[in-house]
Amino acid sequence: MKEYPTHNVFSISDWAAERKYFGRFYISQGFNKNHEITNDCGPSTLAMLINLFLFQENLSTPPVKKEQIESSSHFSFYNRIPKWIPRYGGATSPWGMVRAFNTWAQKLNISWTAERKSHARRAHVLENLLMGKPATVLKIWENGGGHWVNVVRYSSEKEKIYYLDPNPYLEHLSEEKRLQSQTWAEFEKEWARNNWWTRLLGIKKELIFYSRGNE
Repeated sequence: MKEYPTHNVFSISDWAAERKYFGRFYISQGFNKNHEITNDCGPSTLAMLINLFLFQENLSTPPVKKEQIESSSHFSFYNRIPKWIPRYGGATSPWGMVRAFNTWAQKLNISWTAERKSHARRAHVLENLLMGKPATVLKIWENGGGHWVNVVRYSSEKEKIYYLDPNPYLEHLSEEKRLQSQTWAEFEKEWARNNWWTRLLGIKKELIFYSRGNE
């Protein structure tokens, strides 16, 4: 796939409205009973994206909650690690994310389908964003953990990626401040990071992209 021309995906004059628009779909992954951040970034990220598509398609279906994604997606052990397992409990695999989204899309009559692209490249991410489509990516932390976020916009002028992050510390911010950003270099460092479990599972630069209808 060739690299796409570098131009802005959004107009600066519309940017304040864009930030508020995306911020309204933020959902926190929450804290557990020990006041630690949960591993529910997968279901939270899916709920955000499903609600965004429900809004865009003008469907009258009430917004879904991350608890609904957790309880009614019929995750298997292979798709999502049970929450009772220490440290890793609640972590959702790339294939589990795809399966859960497609299950809910069918249930809610959303005309989008999710597909996994492993070992993706910059061009794959920009292709989706330049076409106005969000994508879901897996960041890998230095401490060994992983974290799902939805990338929604890119600016070549600032070389920045803008994304919806279920980080619970953002919950009390106003809608326009909930949309997060990183330079491409910062983003790619976390997206491309590798460790023992990513090598074991063949996980590398994970991208979940979404197609509508017969696209």
